[in-house]
Amino acid sequence: MSYQQLDMIADSYIPILLLISLIGFIKSFFYNGYLKTSYEALPFLIGIIFIYSLMYVDLKLEIWPMLSLDYSTHTALALVFVCGISFWGKRQLIGVVISMVLYCLLMMYQNYHTLLDILTTSVAVLPALVWLNMKLKRTTIS
Repeated sequence: MSYQQLDMIADSYIPILLLISLIGFIKSFFYNGYLKTSYEALPFLIGIIFIYSLMYVDLKLEIWPMLSLDYSTHTALALVFVCGISFWGKRQLIGVVISMVLYCLLMMYQNYHTLLDILTTSVAVLPALVWLNMKLKRTTIS
């Protein structure tokens, strides 16, 4: 495959995750109602705000550049969706984790980010995203 074809695949990964999430929310709305679906969507919304806030902090303080690295917004945003979808069930967990690993390999192959960029971004955002999903999952209304 050409660089451009792989670039198109990489560029479509996050919109596909968004589409999967929206389909999940629509299904949840019809089965569980507005209130429960709103709680299920909260980790996604708060996660997006969190990762873009961290990106802003990095732009101002140059945390990653001080380490000769780059904050990977691609990784952080994908992790918001991957983490949220993975809490829907075991099948979803396996699918999104495999897709995330492949996406990371593709980003490195395309020279978007290095392994250290991806790992440091993941270490910075993933604990908060997992905590957020666990916390809000426990407080969802049955």
